[in-house]
Amino acid sequence: MLVLEADHVLRDAASPAIAGGAVAVCDGLIAACGTAAEIRAAYPAAETIFLGHACLMPGLINAHQHGRGLSQIQLGFPDDSLEPWIARRRGRGVPDVYALTRLAALQMIENGVTATLHANYSYGSGDYEAELRASIRAYDESGLRATICVGYADRGGLVYPPADEAAFLASLPPDVRALIGAGMPGYLPLAGTIELMARLRADYAGHPRLSFAYRPAGPQWVSDAAWRALAADARAHGLGLHFHLLESPAQAACARSLYPEGVLARLERLGVFEARASAAHFVHATARDIADAARLGLRIVVNPGSNMRLGNGAPPVAALMDAGIRFGLGTDNCALDDNEDYLSELRLGRLLGRNAAAPAGDQLGTSIAVATEWGAEAAFLTDTGRIRDGFKADLVAIDLVTAEGVYMDPQTQTSEAMLARATGRDVVMTMVGGSMLYERSRPAMTEAERIRTAARRSAAETRLDAGSRQLAGELAEALHRHYAR
Repeated sequence: MLVLEADHVLRDAASPAIAGGAVAVCDGLIAACGTAAEIRAAYPAAETIFLGHACLMPGLINAHQHGRGLSQIQLGFPDDSLEPWIARRRGRGVPDVYALTRLAALQMIENGVTATLHANYSYGSGDYEAELRASIRAYDESGLRATICVGYADRGGLVYPPADEAAFLASLPPDVRALIGAGMPGYLPLAGTIELMARLRADYAGHPRLSFAYRPAGPQWVSDAAWRALAADARAHGLGLHFHLLESPAQAACARSLYPEGVLARLERLGVFEARASAAHFVHATARDIADAARLGLRIVVNPGSNMRLGNGAPPVAALMDAGIRFGLGTDNCALDDNEDYLSELRLGRLLGRNAAAPAGDQLGTSIAVATEWGAEAAFLTDTGRIRDGFKADLVAIDLVTAEGVYMDPQTQTSEAMLARATGRDVVMTMVGGSMLYERSRPAMTEAERIRTAARRSAAETRLDAGSRQLAGELAEALHRHYAR
């Protein structure tokens, strides 16, 4: 039995903070929550840790990211429109997937994230299963709770349909075509993807922290037949489906062409919403798309920093709130400040959703829900995101000293000050399943530096020659021209 005490305990989005509160943890679960006096009386023999002038609350949920511990900026690629930006990755070799994912997990933990949805994609090594299992091992060793998505795509690898991909390829210089041929990202065929999922479910059955979902990449990348098959397998085994949706202007144009009845209406006909489903981005959703998402119970994950940095615009946070859609937040490994500072990204999302007509208290509660229980729903997680008896002991403590500064009016709510001013540097402790993964007062310098060194070495080793980087840049410019037409 362990008791955590803090000056403030925030149980969930709907409850006021408990001043001088405490949470009892036993066998990885929350046993009780109340005032420190109540919990001490109930568990007099428990080990007690006092977290100081901090807010102890449910852990933060990063509901969409890709395990990229090093950003595109760090790897030498500037922000750009989404499709050319993706193409520039071909200017690098295949990295040590374990090292990059392990670093991403470390950074999330240091920033108070206790659970994440990992939207896996192929680096193009030719062995997708080995890449995926490297990421799984990284999350397992990190102690983070993770929903790991098995990726799939069967079209649109270069340009979105209905464009003629062969004609686009033929328009490129021979040396650019050679670069593409050498580094085309590749997933398993449809049957192989479903078989891989069956192996993973068997290998990790009963795992306390790792679970699985499908990640059909997005409507422009996945055929109707594949949607139908993946949805059927997800439904049969209680799995989720997580996908990109209407992220960029080019994707919106593709959706209008392929799905005149509405992209969500088509996915509904294909059985997608007979399973649990969540979608990232949704930047270019129309009023009909938003109404369909609300009707279908689709969970959305907003990625405000990524969307704005890549020129896609702001996610429709206010419209989601008005429609009653429950949504989570993801950093997409491309947050506004080019790091994994979840609290800063949450603040950006809150500002984008600011509605002068809505009560301030409602907006505050929404932000907390987005970061915790709504994020858990979008990541297909249960019994986490709230401090409730029997829930998983996934907790974060955030120091309030810096947030309050030299003065804070006594009428200002603790959670209001925290969400307005705190950053990832203020995280005091991160706990997953009752295990302390991070304590600011006891940094695991040796392990953390080993993880950072491995990622740094991988980045240096996979830096291709200047000619290859130039060819990737030519491909990016060709995509600029293609989508500008």
